[in-house]
Amino acid sequence: MTIADRLRKAPWSVPILAVALTAVGVTTIATAAEGHPVEYAWMQVRWAFVGAAAALLVLAPAYLRIVAAWPVLYALGTSLLVVVLFKGTGQSAGRWIGVGGFRMQPSEFMKLLLVVALAATLRYSREHRRLRGFARPMVLVLVPFLLVVRQPDLGTAVLFVPLFFALLYAAGARGTHLAGVALAGVVAAVGLAFVPGVLKDYQRDRLFAFVAEHTDAKAASALKQSQSHQLHQGLTSIGLGGWTGVSDDDGGVVEATRDVPERHSDFIFPVFAARFGFLGVTGLLLLYAAFLGAVLSTAGRVREPSGRFLVVGVFALFAVQVVVNLGMTVGLLPVVGVPLPFMTYGGSSLLTSFLAIGLVMNVGADPPIELGRVGIDDD
Repeated sequence: MTIADRLRKAPWSVPILAVALTAVGVTTIATAAEGHPVEYAWMQVRWAFVGAAAALLVLAPAYLRIVAAWPVLYALGTSLLVVVLFKGTGQSAGRWIGVGGFRMQPSEFMKLLLVVALAATLRYSREHRRLRGFARPMVLVLVPFLLVVRQPDLGTAVLFVPLFFALLYAAGARGTHLAGVALAGVVAAVGLAFVPGVLKDYQRDRLFAFVAEHTDAKAASALKQSQSHQLHQGLTSIGLGGWTGVSDDDGGVVEATRDVPERHSDFIFPVFAARFGFLGVTGLLLLYAAFLGAVLSTAGRVREPSGRFLVVGVFALFAVQVVVNLGMTVGLLPVVGVPLPFMTYGGSSLLTSFLAIGLVMNVGADPPIELGRVGIDDD
């Protein structure tokens, strides 16, 4: 099948909605970065074109070839994460490495590569129907998880965990097994949070500030100045938006959001909420719901297991990022570095998102008929 045939048969609702979200993101970034010497909005537009070209490249080969190449892709991704530990740069964490005249964030690409690896691993396996069968996919997740935590980038590392559970659930793992592993993971995570050296001081302080905010008003007041400034400014901007948003006359939006740290990146949502208000936020949420629904409906039409797992993994990746980013900006979740898909400024994030879109289009354009595989034992 030629790429023209794939383009004709691809589920176009997915990229159309993605482009619409990107356009909203670019206009919001332009507002957030007004007066900034760096032209973030134009840089985001350029990355969007690069992402569209990358999506076409992913659409060119049959996706089963991509699945078959998972060992190489996974090894490449983890190797780049190791390089970051020695050559990484960044203000608060060494997450980026230089490639030519650009910087890339390998942990962003690793999210999608992990989806491919898990889809390939679970494709014909039934070991995960038993608890001991969780070992192999768990190792695949644990290696990049630990490397990304070491950078440190707790927000991106945490995203690997829902991918693990979503794909195992889609593959037919028992709910009781998943619940048991999840409970054990929570207990282990809480215990490790108190172990010196596992988390950076600022990461631990953010978690404790979040807990105090919801359990101890006196402690929350003491921590607010040092650890909750970003959240406080973001909530203030959201509140100023009202029903229809702040008037843009005389730089009203810029004035309302000028004290929000990282307002062009992880905290882009408060800028949008200030500009367009409650009605605009409702429209944005409906747009995200339509996009996620289009991705999930593609998975429902695919019978071949690895293709279905790929699309489910992409759905989980986008859905969790939306929930975590919006949750942290309104104070329902701890503040971690998780981008809002298609809206947060960032070349690596936007490029990974478009690569994921290309993968979904590939699966939806030519899903092979799966007649089964000899040699798989039933439970």
